[in-house]
Parts: sequence; C-alpha cells; structure tokens
Amino acid sequence: MFRELLEGSKHTLVHDAVSEVLRMLEQGHAMFEASCAALLTGQAPDGGLPQDADLNVSERVVRRMVFQHLIVDPQRDLSTSVALLSIVHDAERIGDYAKSLVELSPWVPTDAGGPLGEHCRKLYAMVEPGFGATLKALRDSDTGAARQVMRGHREIKDLTDLILKQAIESDRGGGEAVVYAVASRYVRRISGHLSNVASVVVNPVDQVSGKESV
Repeated sequence: MFRELLEGSKHTLVHDAVSEVLRMLEQGHAMFEASCAALLTGQAPDGGLPQDADLNVSERVVRRMVFQHLIVDPQRDLSTSVALLSIVHDAERIGDYAKSLVELSPWVPTDAGGPLGEHCRKLYAMVEPGFGATLKALRDSDTGAARQVMRGHREIKDLTDLILKQAIESDRGGGEAVVYAVASRYVRRISGHLSNVASVVVNPVDQVSGKESV
C-alpha cells in the first residue's frame, strides 16, 4: 500500500506521513547501531545518540498529518492512514529502547567475551538486518522482506529466552548477568517493534502488529 503512494507524482499528507515514518526507521537504525556499539564497548557515544530528540516530534507530526488528511478527505487512503497510526508508535519506541541500551553501557564488564557477551553480539547481528528489510518491505510493498522480519523475530525471541536462562544460571557474577539479561530484553523489544511495522505489509489492517497472517 505504501509503494503506490511513494511512487505517485502527487505529494499528499499521507504520502508525507509515510516518508516521515521511513525517516524515523532510518534514525532508529542509526540509534540502534550507536547504542549496541556503546553496549559492546562500555562507552556511551559522544554527544548522545544521533537524532535522540527527533523521534518523539516525528511521531506527533505523523499523527497530525494523518488526522488532517482524514478530516479533509476521509475516504481516500483510509487503510493506509489507519496503518500509519498503528505503526508510528512502534517506530518511535525503537529510539526509547536504544537510549535504554546506552544507559546500561557503564555497567558492561571489561571482559565482555564470555558466553553471555557472545550471545548478545549474535543477537545484534540478527536484529540489525531487520532495519533494512523493514524499510524495503514498506518502500517496495515487499511481502517477502516483511515475512523475513517477522519470522526473524521469532528466532530472536528464542535466543533472548536462552540468554535469560543462562544469565540466571551464570556463575560469572550477578552484575554481568543482569546487564546482559536486561540488554537482551531491550534488543528483543526493538526486534518486536520492527516486526510490528513490517506486519503492515503482510497482515490486514485489523491484524497489524499481530502474528504473521498466512
């Protein structure tokens, strides 16, 4: 549904709202990369996260544009408008969890090479491609990319469950176990929000943010 809008010659409020959501995901990606780098090194990024304050503003801008469109022309692009209202908060929440990851960085152990640290590196490697796949799904109405993100989230959930189990059973010290267990849950939620956004390409409007529709 987004591809036709983006490729159209006329820039409507809904077109601009879609473009803003895509920009939010790009910003979220940059924040995710910076926050994971901070978590893996124990050093917060200089000057804070990129575009740290923008996502909250962008969410309000998207909602305002969609509501203005619905007031003026409620019958046009209705399903797209509803979908945007459903996913824009997911895009905003990615930034919140990225900030939470940075807040954990001072407690990262100097020796981050243990099994829990390796699991978190693997988790990052699994989640990071989901940003590009989600953007492709929205820009190109690519159901294959959308399903890739949603199915990948199920695998990520399994890995975070394993990290939590090993953190509980770890003998490497309570602090390290807490940091990695909490970090894995934050990364899991970022993956979940990407899955919710991608679901708009696969699922009917009433099932957006739900499980993959067959």
